[in-house]
Amino acid sequence: MTTFSISELWRYPVKSMRGERVESLELRISDVVGDRQWAVRNTETGKIASAKRPRPYGQLLSWSARTQADGGLVVVGPNGGEYAVGSGELDAALTEALGEPVQVVEVEKGREETYGSEWPEIPGTVLSDVEVDLPVAALTEKTSFVDASAVHIIVNQSMAHLASLLDGVGLGVERFRPNIVLNAHDDVGSGEFADLAWKDIDFKIGNAELRIGDATPRCVMTTLAQPGYEQAKGVLQVLAATARKEFDYGAFACFGTNAEITAAGTINVGDTLTVPD
Repeated sequence: MTTFSISELWRYPVKSMRGERVESLELRISDVVGDRQWAVRNTETGKIASAKRPRPYGQLLSWSARTQADGGLVVVGPNGGEYAVGSGELDAALTEALGEPVQVVEVEKGREETYGSEWPEIPGTVLSDVEVDLPVAALTEKTSFVDASAVHIIVNQSMAHLASLLDGVGLGVERFRPNIVLNAHDDVGSGEFADLAWKDIDFKIGNAELRIGDATPRCVMTTLAQPGYEQAKGVLQVLAATARKEFDYGAFACFGTNAEITAAGTINVGDTLTVPD
């Protein structure tokens, strides 16, 4: 058994915008409270805007969303302008910036949503050099605008290993948009991804319970420039060569882990859990 503790917690109020680092997260059975409850929607196509389609939506990574003390949300633009989520001013500013008619919308539970994605050439993977529409919340309840599962987890030691393979490229957890960042208490081995083989594992953390599903397929968002980080095209190539995993729907370059919430509760920075070796 390896013991881990939570070193960071994150939520992303608006899909594809920069998120906020917090000290605790409230977990419901279907989603993380305050996480991806809003998204930008193209009012002509009806599709959700995702930075997985970098042109023009990669710009959203330069916008950030934060939760105020009263629970309201504020979006800060690249020039420092502040806008209330749900306001016409925010919709107008995003429409001008993106060059497409858009509106920031709240999730409608149960509604089927899709977003466009562009995949660069990634050797040995099923989605390589293609454009494809994908479903929102593909592996979980339709109660948020997540891509796949309700929770995304990464491990600091795996981050360090990837950084060593990329020869000094600036990473930062922001590239991978996790909810939970774990740090191993024990030696989990060097020269490997500590969590790549995790699958179908139940664990308790804080007073919540989660079930790890499988590794997280990675996309072009991990390579895009954003405030504090330059473009890093090599991320997907390295992961395809060293962390490729086969699923029922094909092979993907992977990093991090998807999980579902099996018992609601609150988790805090510093909480610990154990994972079988």
